[in-house]
Amino acid sequence: MKRLLGLLIFVANTLHAVDLALTSPLDYQVVQRSSPGKGLLRIAGELSEAVSLPDVAMEARVVSEKDQTSWQRVGGSVSGKKLSGAVEVPAGGWWRLEVRVSQGGKQIALGSVAHVGIGEVFVIAGQSNSANHGQEKQVTKSRRVASFDGSAWRIADDPQPGASGGGGSLVPAFADAVVAKENVPVGIIACGIGATSVREWLPKGATFPNPPTLVSRVEQLPSGQWASKGAAYEAFIARMKSVGPQGFRAVLWHQGESDANQKDTTRTLSGKLYRECLEKIIRDSRRDIGWSAPWFVAQASYHVPGDEGSDDIRAAQASLWRDGLAFEGPDSDALKGKLRERDGQGVHFSGEGLRVHGAKWAEKVLPWLAKQWTEPRQTNDGTEWSDFAQLPECHSLGWVSANVQTKDTKSWNGVLDEAKWGTPDPQQVVGRNWDWKVSEAQWREAVKQKGEGRREEVRFDLWLPKNLQTARGIVVMSGHGSGEGLFKRADLRALAQELGLALVKFTGNPMQRGFWPQSLLFEHLVHVGEKSGHPELQHAPLFLYGHSNGTGFSAIFTSYVPDRVWGWVSMRPGTTFQVYQPEAAQVPGLVIFGEDDPFLARPSKEENLAVVPALRKNHRALWNLAVEPKTGHGPGEKTWPLVFSFLRHTFTARVPADANATGGPVKLNAITLESGHLGQNWQTKPGGYQKLLTAPFADFAEDKSTASWLLNADYAKDWQQFQSTGEIKK
Repeated sequence: MKRLLGLLIFVANTLHAVDLALTSPLDYQVVQRSSPGKGLLRIAGELSEAVSLPDVAMEARVVSEKDQTSWQRVGGSVSGKKLSGAVEVPAGGWWRLEVRVSQGGKQIALGSVAHVGIGEVFVIAGQSNSANHGQEKQVTKSRRVASFDGSAWRIADDPQPGASGGGGSLVPAFADAVVAKENVPVGIIACGIGATSVREWLPKGATFPNPPTLVSRVEQLPSGQWASKGAAYEAFIARMKSVGPQGFRAVLWHQGESDANQKDTTRTLSGKLYRECLEKIIRDSRRDIGWSAPWFVAQASYHVPGDEGSDDIRAAQASLWRDGLAFEGPDSDALKGKLRERDGQGVHFSGEGLRVHGAKWAEKVLPWLAKQWTEPRQTNDGTEWSDFAQLPECHSLGWVSANVQTKDTKSWNGVLDEAKWGTPDPQQVVGRNWDWKVSEAQWREAVKQKGEGRREEVRFDLWLPKNLQTARGIVVMSGHGSGEGLFKRADLRALAQELGLALVKFTGNPMQRGFWPQSLLFEHLVHVGEKSGHPELQHAPLFLYGHSNGTGFSAIFTSYVPDRVWGWVSMRPGTTFQVYQPEAAQVPGLVIFGEDDPFLARPSKEENLAVVPALRKNHRALWNLAVEPKTGHGPGEKTWPLVFSFLRHTFTARVPADANATGGPVKLNAITLESGHLGQNWQTKPGGYQKLLTAPFADFAEDKSTASWLLNADYAKDWQQFQSTGEIKK
């Protein structure tokens, strides 16, 4: 009976099923990961029948023998028969990708790709020892290495598709070493062409004085100069562009033998010209693919015993490392004797030599790869650091809400739009009441009982201004929504430089919408303080920013540690009731709404806009709300001046001029309600731009208990201008 019922449900849910053929990703495709724990998977496909647009959803998940993700909404579109989009997928593989299209909550199409990897992708180019000219074909032992020929992927057993030759290569040994160290699949784009000079790899029309030994890819000009026909370069660029911007980790270049010590000495290339040629290839290729791809350049000039290298070519290759145009590859000239074919008499590698050659490449690439996630970067006249952690979902706002939150139906004293929705039942009150009293002990007990849940990657970023001696404070941002872009804004970084502030951002579902326990952030500040040489970060005062459900960080975190926070912002709260935090009432707060934000209308604009006035009236909160007319859920360029004005004025008012967190937490200046200004709250009925009355607290003629509290006259002016014209004039 159960089996029959299951069949009936399946038939009902797929009654109007159509076929879905996925064209991206391809089977065995490896996608370059964007962080240690994830990558963006681009999805494309075609349905057998056109689907009408209303209520169509596209979702994806990945499945392995031991694990699977939940279904996630794919950011993209379904238009007629075509669908396209992108979804973040955990690093690893092989995954089985499943994509489903639903309409009205019912699945109408399901497609899949059997093998997809999120890992590391490398382009390997040069001449024969970068291609398939080794003495023995090699196979990948991990079976987690795939090669791409420009149109299809397959397991990377030799010979490698896309490169010349039919023998063995360095690829299996190199790639297996990366798999073993990083525990992710590896993709290879092999482009090597046997016996080629660097001159043959130049862009079309690039000239040089003397020809290489083989001239099919070059031509002599009437002037007597020689020029590249560009065929190898164009194919090289096409292969690199086939995986898109940042679609691979690095180019591994192994070439030089055909430019060194040629039998016809007129075909030998000087080290100076070799350097000029390869530099042009590197620079022009970066321009033509649209991003600055890293390059590794090997020392390669060996021919046979007695002709074991060219000092001139080797010096040219090393000069590229010295000048920062490329990273140091292995010294393959040092691999001699039994590591070369024909009992050490040939230029190509033996089977053992191929394995050693691959291992030598791994020795150079792996330490560099390990630093890519955490190495400091110079940007915006400062330095940026990143760290990553795999954290379980028990730290997240949603998990705490579902498993720990006290189901209190009595303490809520906010606003309910009873005229519109009727007298609320207890569960409605619980849904609105975010005045939580969840202790760390309660949280730990819940974790003990219910388990930690699935782990996901969290990324932490720190930016410090150049020449900062001691950070006077930290702007901490949830990366959810606009926080990611805010962290990178040059104008925020200029303000941080002026005020002596550090910037910190965190991104990842276990934290970005709010997290428990609060010690997670402070533990991270200790860590980045040690890493950056700024131990004062663990005690520095904080300014918090959260967008949409990031309010679960900015407002709720403040309520737990109000003594550490000088101010906070909720940008377009996704759930306005998260703002209802009485314990944060004495910390200056700014809540910015977009007039046309659909979240503002759920359950009603009036109820959402009443939450801040309720806190003002019930708890004398030092808070203000602002409505940006004619805007939606996302902030725009005109929004940020109000945020920065609030940040600047609250910092000046609350952080003592002589504050120094080196010795411990800073005691923030207290502010009285009566010392500020008040402003009329924006009204829903007129809507649009409104010139709202502001005045010093004592002179404000309207209801003082619910009006927005504005820190001082200068901020009140900016606040008024923002809502009357939509723009703060500098």
